[in-house]
Amino acid sequence: MSDNQIHFKYSPNIRDIDVLEEGEGICDCCGKTVSLYYPTMYCKEDIHCLCLSCIASGEAAQKFDGDFIQNAEMHKVSDPGKHKELFERTPGYVSWQGEYWLACCDDFCAYLGDVGTAELEEMGIADEVIAEYEERGEYSDIREYLMKTGSMAGYLFQCLHCKKYHLWVDAD
Repeated sequence: MSDNQIHFKYSPNIRDIDVLEEGEGICDCCGKTVSLYYPTMYCKEDIHCLCLSCIASGEAAQKFDGDFIQNAEMHKVSDPGKHKELFERTPGYVSWQGEYWLACCDDFCAYLGDVGTAELEEMGIADEVIAEYEERGEYSDIREYLMKTGSMAGYLFQCLHCKKYHLWVDAD
């Protein structure tokens, strides 16, 4: 399967979220020469290049005994297979303090990308997702400070089942 055919359930916009590197690399897992790759994972090895095939198949996580996601709402997802798919077969996203993956409807959500208040307002969901986020008690009064890729950044998720949007916020 070519890299263009590989799809990640929990990161459907992988090619648009600025986590993949372009250029010639040698996959640290399979040894193949690739032109599009993911540069890191949480493991003891010093990883610089993983092809999308080795990530999607779980081979990279198995070979290096590592994960791609730092943390998630584990308590909201009962199926261990979904935990395995997220942590071992889904590339993470870039954040200030490490990825935190949201869940809804007994499944992890799809990560859509970085957002600020302006992007949320353009989508017509700012009031809803900001209110839901602030109920968590992490940060409050985020509306005026939330900037796409800013010092206070938003990470937008969408439930795969009910299609509701959810927001996670992180700061430097």
